Amino acid sequence: MKNKKTSTGGLSLIFIDRQEVVEMLPNDWKAKAKSITDTLLATQSDAARKKLIGENEDLWRSIKGVLAKVSHDKCWYCETADVRSDNAVDHFRPKGRVAGVASHQGYWWLAFDVKNYRFACTFCNSRRHGDGGTTGGKADHFPLLDGSQRAGGPSVSISIEIPMLLDPCDYVDTTAIWFDETGQVKVNPEVLAVDDNASDRVCISRDIYHLDHVRLIEARKRIFLGVLDMCDRADNALLTYKSTQDPNARTLFRDSINSLKRMKNRDAPYSSVAICAVKGYRNSSPSAKLVAEA
Repeated sequence: MKNKKTSTGGLSLIFIDRQEVVEMLPNDWKAKAKSITDTLLATQSDAARKKLIGENEDLWRSIKGVLAKVSHDKCWYCETADVRSDNAVDHFRPKGRVAGVASHQGYWWLAFDVKNYRFACTFCNSRRHGDGGTTGGKADHFPLLDGSQRAGGPSVSISIEIPMLLDPCDYVDTTAIWFDETGQVKVNPEVLAVDDNASDRVCISRDIYHLDHVRLIEARKRIFLGVLDMCDRADNALLTYKSTQDPNARTLFRDSINSLKRMKNRDAPYSSVAICAVKGYRNSSPSAKLVAEA
């Protein structure tokens, strides 16, 4: 077995196209969301707004299935799929309050904006203690870069903000995290060329999304090493076929390549980890190079 040297580069988190979600929503849902938002904008009292949001929270819950379908039932933050978990519709910008910012009333005007929704597992969405002493969960956290302005109401565009949390709906953000053979979260150094704060954002996102949960690390490690082993199997089969012309070796090589491709598919378990493994191994493995560049 060859020495498994891996490098960095490439996509690491699944990218969720918000426009795809919007197009899947029924028109009556969009109309109702707009109507409630219009009412919110016309409401002057914080208490009245909170009451209105609370009375209509079933609206975002009603499209949880749509959000799940886009990601093949996997959490948008950590890519875990668990049919036993009561996965939630997370408001990326918290609707009621912002942790650590006592003066902020939350991004209430985005409470019914589907582009502010993220499909999240329990450990990414809620504050939990995990194995190995880890703690995480997004809850009401939405930290910004030091010095960044924060939108305090609908009259101020959220584009003034520089979030420290990586967003699965932002393609550049999805390239910032890299996974290695230990299953740990790393920063992709190639992203530093376009985001000076990538290292800090990866660290903060790891902690808040609870991406260092021990069981999650172990699951990523199994996928990563499984990909490397499959690459070795394909490489060995290819060498055997070239030297012997054994048709069984040819079949094994092609079947192994097909398996690698399936491991990278968006519906596969922790496909982002498989993508990292293939790309990181491409300089050592002809099979990984073939699949990475296909």
